[in-house]
Amino acid sequence: MPVPKRLLVAAAVGALLAGCSAPPRSTAVPPADAPVAGTIQLSYWGSSSRVAKTDRIDRLFEKAHPKVSIQTQVGDFSTYFDKLNVQAASSALPCVTGLQTRQLNDYTGNGLLQPLDPFVRSGLIDVDSIPQNLLDSGRGPDGKLYMVPYGAAWNALMINRSMAKKAGIAPLPKTYTWRQFVGWLKEAKAKLPAGIAPTTSQGGNEPVFSAYVIAGGERLFDRKGRIAFSKKTLADYWKLWEELRKGGLTNSAEDTADEPAQPEQFYVTTGKVLSEPTAGNALVAADAAAPDERLTTVPFPTGPAGLGNAFFNSGWAIPAGCDNKATAAAYIDFFTNDDEAARVYDSDNGAVANADQLAQQIDKPSSPVLKEELEVYDYILAKKVPQPFIPSGYNTTFEQAFTRGYENIAFGRKSISQAVDDFFAEAKINLGNR
Repeated sequence: MPVPKRLLVAAAVGALLAGCSAPPRSTAVPPADAPVAGTIQLSYWGSSSRVAKTDRIDRLFEKAHPKVSIQTQVGDFSTYFDKLNVQAASSALPCVTGLQTRQLNDYTGNGLLQPLDPFVRSGLIDVDSIPQNLLDSGRGPDGKLYMVPYGAAWNALMINRSMAKKAGIAPLPKTYTWRQFVGWLKEAKAKLPAGIAPTTSQGGNEPVFSAYVIAGGERLFDRKGRIAFSKKTLADYWKLWEELRKGGLTNSAEDTADEPAQPEQFYVTTGKVLSEPTAGNALVAADAAAPDERLTTVPFPTGPAGLGNAFFNSGWAIPAGCDNKATAAAYIDFFTNDDEAARVYDSDNGAVANADQLAQQIDKPSSPVLKEELEVYDYILAKKVPQPFIPSGYNTTFEQAFTRGYENIAFGRKSISQAVDDFFAEAKINLGNR
């Protein structure tokens, strides 16, 4: 299977990142009374709706700090990090750079980012209202804080409740085991119309596998970025999904490979399957796209260690080479803590990380669907699921190799044992090397 061009670009620029050294001013921290003024660049990804919301927040910040001007760089998520890698390789990252936990450690091991702990200690950035496990997701392998989370995303099982009700299928509770989940799929298959699968094929879905590993009591990675779960765990997972696929409890491998990436076109949204794993914070968009359907989400199944749902958080970082760190820090503090800014953003890129603002949005939501979405997040947050350390190379190696590994099984190109061996061999070479 040919490697997509954008992955080749990411891998090539990743090699450049590995050779980058820290700018000489990488440890410079402004005093607590440093002036908030001048122009800063802001970089993030998002739709036109998110751009409009962020622009409103930028104007609020400029109103609070009349001597500041914000210039934005916005990209689509699928290409955002390719551009960011090029900027990082030339030490030209914007002063406020949007990152996500799954890419963060591609940048923390080479001196590109400013440690933010001194900004927190001095009071330039207030993180007191961010739950500790969310805040710690912004730390690198050295334990230093490099990113302040503003939005917590998670994956969950989205269910077409209208379809289930029409077919007489009992709803899944918030807490259920893998065995109960398989039983539910079998019940659904017996009641659904021909051509409607109970769920999508999830053997190549890394977030579901992550939940499976964590709920089983294992870690995904150690602090050096090496795989910490066993080959048996991966083989058991892939065997489970092959049995479900061959038993007609999932859609086909071909359908899975062809599914669009937009929530409005998910198979569960368009009524092609009863359920499928999606970003938990996609419920609002999916529900709006299917006004005649009733969609809902529940966390993933539990295991011997409890719930395994992990978060992948979006946040703000400051590059070491930023020449206006005081203003960059003030912007991060404002975005994270200003209540009006939180109301404008309305948990657009994951649930708001600030716990006080989360309570406000659950108490007075902008829509009933957002309330339901945030309540599922709050339920998962309360379970204190161990958050995995994410090594460098995660997106370009682990996620891509995981999906490719299961596709090789589903399309008959490799046995499960061969696919497992090949996956571990590739991860050993490429994970955690920056």
